[in-house]
Amino acid sequence: MDHRTNFLKKVITSIYDIKVFSKYAKEGFFRSISYAMLLTLILAIIRSAFAVYRNNNFELNFFTSTIITNFGMSFLNLLFDCLIVSVVSSLFAIFMRMVVKHIALYSLTLYAATLPLMVQIILEIFNPNMSFDTMFIVGTLTYVILILKYIKDEIIKKLT
Repeated sequence: MDHRTNFLKKVITSIYDIKVFSKYAKEGFFRSISYAMLLTLILAIIRSAFAVYRNNNFELNFFTSTIITNFGMSFLNLLFDCLIVSVVSSLFAIFMRMVVKHIALYSLTLYAATLPLMVQIILEIFNPNMSFDTMFIVGTLTYVILILKYIKDEIIKKLT
């Protein structure tokens, strides 16, 4: 039985449904990385389109180089920021007396970063001179802590 979920459904449910994150984390580390790559690529194309529109310079070479640059920087930034969030959330998991594998927590963090990443990209489109990494990290961390609390409550509910 195949328990994989398609990309669009993952994007939509990662925004509002806390219940699906444990299922997505079980799909594996490489599926979460591929999800993050595809999401970052789509958002990099959108960001590049706005940058080209702002400069009034639509040349295919400029557009492709902008996409490649935006994708590379955004993806590496996402991986590093999610690493920071997963380290801090592992400390919260210890305080919550939960045992969570680090790789599963990192996968969960990549999925939880969907909404903060979208908000960050939108804010950076309208104000390209500011960095919204702190907002992204705090938003993702808050979301991951809520997910961990939900998972813990579900475990306790199953035990009683």
